[in-house]
Amino acid sequence: MEKKLTFKRGFIVSIDGPAGAGKSTVSRQLAESLGGVLLDTGAMYRAVAYFAIQDGVKLAKDFGRIANGLDFEYKKETGTLSINGQDLGGKIRSEQVSSMASSVSRFKSVRTALTRRQRVLGKKLSKKLPVVMEGRDIGTVVFPEANYKFFVTASPEVRAERRLAQLKKMGMKGESLKSVLKQQTERDHQDSHRKLAPLRCPEGAVVVDTSSMGISQVVHFLTDHIRNVEEMKNRD
Repeated sequence: MEKKLTFKRGFIVSIDGPAGAGKSTVSRQLAESLGGVLLDTGAMYRAVAYFAIQDGVKLAKDFGRIANGLDFEYKKETGTLSINGQDLGGKIRSEQVSSMASSVSRFKSVRTALTRRQRVLGKKLSKKLPVVMEGRDIGTVVFPEANYKFFVTASPEVRAERRLAQLKKMGMKGESLKSVLKQQTERDHQDSHRKLAPLRCPEGAVVVDTSSMGISQVVHFLTDHIRNVEEMKNRD
């Protein structure tokens, strides 16, 4: 783990990329390395999907209603997002929720509601601390003015293997590499071809292919990049 850094100012780091590229783990450790906080925006879409499944809703207007009714709060003591006062944890990490999250993210009402909350939280926290925001449209839509932008990716096969390992670690059974790769391919297509805020590499972002890199290597690379730029700014 990188030694925790301190900075004279707060700033926003956007990390975008496809599912299974390692964004979540990298973002969490990068936030720790920078001495900042992580805002897992993907958890927000998963929360909408989770409650939609619980309520059995399927209409666009219902997805929007759920998104507008959710309350998000960053809990400093746990470093996680509280959703309607709850820590949903693994409940929002199942394949069913993941697939539904990709679907609900296509609706304008959902994206508008969640983008607004992401901007408010990001701006509030970045006044004093580095804020790492991870998702699929952070550097393109939510914070195109982010101080640092990264696009983290990996080969489809590597991403599927990582996702399968994650599911097994969570105790989920019945999935195979073939089924995970199929679901991932479908999700990639949905994310990159949706009309509203499609997944794409943000302008000016540093592309990081993690196919042959360990988590610590990726975190080290990102940390060094940010530290070097910050040091140059302080010298000017």
